[in-house]
Amino acid sequence: MSKTMTDETMIVLVTGTPGTGKSTVSEILKNKLKIPLLGVNELVVKEHLYTGVDEDRGYKVVDLDAMCLKLNEVIENLEGGSLIVEGHLSHYFEGADLVIVLRARLDVLKKRLKTRGWSDSKIQENAEAEALDICTFEANEIYGDRVNEVDTSDLRPEEVSDILVDIISGKKHFPVGNVDFLEDMLL
Repeated sequence: MSKTMTDETMIVLVTGTPGTGKSTVSEILKNKLKIPLLGVNELVVKEHLYTGVDEDRGYKVVDLDAMCLKLNEVIENLEGGSLIVEGHLSHYFEGADLVIVLRARLDVLKKRLKTRGWSDSKIQENAEAEALDICTFEANEIYGDRVNEVDTSDLRPEEVSDILVDIISGKKHFPVGNVDFLEDMLL
């Protein structure tokens, strides 16, 4: 039997390629459910959980083992209740009850990343990762049927957060494999 928010503690990971809506939706979800939100990117920077910076890409090289150890520590010190962990690397943490991968069509993703001022090469790299289902694949390898996959392309953040509430409460399940943008990459 799967856990729900009515249980004593539930750890929910919200992951996905940058630009799929994780931060915005997680903030709304935090307020709706009245539970804490932990942003992995902020944790990595605050706790210096990276080994350097990839100069070519401008990314921090995250120490995944250190990140997962720190997440374990945070969860162990959680005083009851639940926690939302948001970030495109959050699915590497193996101690969650539920994983939700947010997805977006490549045209939508590219537009969102362009408005952030990202370089064309960085946008293309993330579009390729999205087309290849990288976050979904990795999450599914670790969590199997505890992974849900939600297409955010044509939905407002409030609508996505409502879907996430239904997933977390056990009312809905969006199994891996129902979202596919690989063909978009080939066009």
